Amino acid sequence: MVKSDVKDLKSEIRELLKEKGVKPTVHRVEILEYLSKTYSHPSADDIYEHFVKEQRLPVLSRATVYNTLRALAEAGLVKVIITPDAIRYDFAKENHHHFYCTQCKKIYDVELNVELPIITNVDGHEVRNVQLTLVGVCKNCLNR
Repeated sequence: MVKSDVKDLKSEIRELLKEKGVKPTVHRVEILEYLSKTYSHPSADDIYEHFVKEQRLPVLSRATVYNTLRALAEAGLVKVIITPDAIRYDFAKENHHHFYCTQCKKIYDVELNVELPIITNVDGHEVRNVQLTLVGVCKNCLNR
């Protein structure tokens, strides 16, 4: 990626944050950019460790990472994925689902070739989001 592409992505992320009514702070832009480029579905600790290792955000605390992720999730920019071992995060791109491997603990993005019903109300509760996580053993672990 050339430097101008990085600037364009940062500009797009700043605009996206503004559209959602979220102030585009340096931490929010950097964390959302990282999530938009990774497929690892990191935990908050993974994100914190990434930035400490990269030394891109020298003034960063774990609390800032958690608070930033909460704000991004509340704005609908980040999906929260709850697994038995951790809470993970994913950039809220096009509608997709996840597969969680119980052996290696990895999460994979999956496309389902079935039409899921649109649910807007359950027992009087307003449904705003549906997340589907399939659980099993991934093909890599099966082939070991």
